[in-house]
Amino acid sequence: MRYAVVSDLHSNIEALTAVLRTADDLMIDGMFCLGDLVGYGPDPNEVVDLIRTRSGNVVRGNHDHAAVEPGHEAYFNPWGQAAIRWTRKQLTRENLAFLSDLPLSLTVSGVRLVHACPSEPETWRYIMDADDAEDEFDGFGEAVCLFGHSHVPLCAVSAGTDAVLLAGDEVLIESGKRYLINVGSVGQPRDGDPRAAFGVLDLDRGTIRRHRVEYDAAATRDKILAAGLPRFLGDRLLRGQ
Repeated sequence: MRYAVVSDLHSNIEALTAVLRTADDLMIDGMFCLGDLVGYGPDPNEVVDLIRTRSGNVVRGNHDHAAVEPGHEAYFNPWGQAAIRWTRKQLTRENLAFLSDLPLSLTVSGVRLVHACPSEPETWRYIMDADDAEDEFDGFGEAVCLFGHSHVPLCAVSAGTDAVLLAGDEVLIESGKRYLINVGSVGQPRDGDPRAAFGVLDLDRGTIRRHRVEYDAAATRDKILAAGLPRFLGDRLLRGQ
C-alpha cells in the first residue's frame, strides 16, 4: 500500500489540487490527512469537500478544532484569530459536522496519525527538534507516527537511545527503530520553500518520501485579499514562511 500524506492544508485549494494531481500521477492507493484542513486561507469549503471525497483517514487539527469550538481561537495570533472567525462563518453545516466528528488520533495500517503530538494531542504541543521528539516517543506504540502542526518537515528516529534527526527527502523505515515524521505543509509551508509539501508512505518498500509541488500561490494570495483576510496570510505564501 502507498499512501499520500498531507497536512496543514489551510483552506488552500490551489495547493491541494496540485498535490493531488501529483499524488495521482504517482498512483497512490490511499491518503492520510493530518489535520488543519481550514484556517488562514480563502477556500475552506472547497478543501473540506475535496478531502471528504478523497480520504477516510483524517485527524483533527487545532484550526479545525477552533472552527467548531468557538473561543479556542483565543490561543492564535491576531491573523489566525481573524481567519478562523471568518472561516467559521463560511463553512457549510455539513462541513462543520465533518470537522466536529474528526478524532484527535488514529491508527491505520499500523501507523499512528496525529496533528500535533502523540502523547497529548489535545494540547497541540509542537515537535520542532530532537529534544521535542524524544519526549514524544513514549506517547505511541507503533513504529511510525506521522504528524504535522509546525509546517516544517522533520524526521526523528529512535532505536532505544536518544532521538536523532534524519536529513533527506526519503527515509528508509528500518525494523527495530521507531520514527516521528512530519512531511511539511500543503497549504502554508514555513521552511522557506513556497512549494506545497506532501509525502508518500510506501508500506511495502518501507519508505517515506517527501515531495514538493509548484502551485499558483499568487492566485491564492489574491483570493485571501479579496476575502478581506489579513494581507500577511497571503504574502507569506509567496515566501514559504
